[in-house]
Amino acid sequence: MFSDSQEKIDSSFKFLLISRSARSIALIFVTLAFSLYLSDLGYSVVFIGLIFIPIILFNMFFSLALGILGDRFGYSLSLIVGEVLPLAGLAGLTVSTNIYVLAISAIATGITGTAGGMRGAFSPGTTAFVASNWPDETNRVTRIANMSVVASLSSIVGSLFLVSHGYLTPYFGTAGTFRFLFGISFSILLVSLISLLLLKERKRPKKTSRVMKKESLSYLLRILWPNLINGSAIGIFSPLLPLWFEMRFHISVSSVGAVFTLAYAATAIGSYISGRYLNSKRIRAITVSSVTRLFQGLLLIAIAFSPFGLIAFSFYAIRSAVAGMGMPMRTAINVRGIGNEDYGTASSIQGVATRGSQSTSGLSGYLMDAYLPSPLFLGGALQVAGSLVYYRVIRNWEKQHDTSTNQKIDSGSDFPPNEK
Repeated sequence: MFSDSQEKIDSSFKFLLISRSARSIALIFVTLAFSLYLSDLGYSVVFIGLIFIPIILFNMFFSLALGILGDRFGYSLSLIVGEVLPLAGLAGLTVSTNIYVLAISAIATGITGTAGGMRGAFSPGTTAFVASNWPDETNRVTRIANMSVVASLSSIVGSLFLVSHGYLTPYFGTAGTFRFLFGISFSILLVSLISLLLLKERKRPKKTSRVMKKESLSYLLRILWPNLINGSAIGIFSPLLPLWFEMRFHISVSSVGAVFTLAYAATAIGSYISGRYLNSKRIRAITVSSVTRLFQGLLLIAIAFSPFGLIAFSFYAIRSAVAGMGMPMRTAINVRGIGNEDYGTASSIQGVATRGSQSTSGLSGYLMDAYLPSPLFLGGALQVAGSLVYYRVIRNWEKQHDTSTNQKIDSGSDFPPNEK
């Protein structure tokens, strides 16, 4: 595979930003609208919750396949392949209201999922692409923060699509308006695919192991445990969150869009703060990552029992800003101890673990049906627990890594490959 110069790689980063922008607009709208659309078509909250299980399971295996593909043939290729199926899924949502077509479009294409502002920023291969092309962690965090800001700001446009639903309904009908907006989202996602074709990247190092090196696997296992806990939390509260707001506070579809518009603006601010002020060697990344996740969980619990919609919406905006602060550093930490030939497989396995644990989404419908605040309360409690586990396992690795590095310096040997 031809190796592009670093100057060309840096220059092509703008096309990744364009892709993440277009992707966020399209997929955020689908993510917010899908549960509301099925509810409008008459399906129960329990059924809607269950349909997310096969969606998540498909995403698991698709993500893993794309990671392995990227390690061998380049991460830009895995990004391109990963964009084709969502395009097909949006086409299905646009042309039909048949439940089988809708289910297949969502399950076999991975177009819906969690409703956070980072939804469009990361697809399988994105983290590996950034890690491979920009080895310095500070530079990585800056790039990831820039992607997060662009994706979050673009997510505002996606949520405004939902706001426009009420204004378009007199012309297209309720279900027809959803389909009209799905069609617009298809056109926007096509822009993302075209932008990905223009990316440049470093030549992939020769793969020396069938799956991954022992050192990479050791670090990966540390990351998996907190990711499993956090993924379970996300699965419980996030996929049906737009529907939860509608049911809990009896607001319109357009009002749900307005809530998430504010949240995505807050996420963009948080990501900007992370890249501009928190991305410093003087600030320990694991502290920022853990504390922000801790507060995400606490705020989610507060939202669950908020008596008034305005309070809940304000808490959710604050939570989104906190999430934006922690995400760039957390993403960089996830590949910190991974060898450069294993970025794709490792990040995909992390994604598999996170998505697999999100199959708890099957419980969310039952929990909402039994006691409406319970999904957010349980999700928040799990995020609090996950933040503590995350801090412990990463700090232990940092201490061991620092000790090992000092011993190598004292003995006159070279630094480990990832530290060169």
